[in-house]
Amino acid sequence: MTLYYDDNFGEYDIDDPEDIEFYYQCQEKSVEKKCACCGRIVRILPQYDKCDNCARILEAGGDPYC
Repeated sequence: MTLYYDDNFGEYDIDDPEDIEFYYQCQEKSVEKKCACCGRIVRILPQYDKCDNCARILEAGGDPYC
């Protein structure tokens, strides 16, 4: 398995060619924008407003600087 990372979904531990293709498709579609929570400039899909790290914190009931 190979470890990949992006600001949309975090870490990908993948080896399947379909999953790797999905990773690269997300990378191609991602744009630089400011995360609505932490304020970092991240590469995320246009419809997202938070990076993976902040989304995970919110889903767990935390407050990632919002």
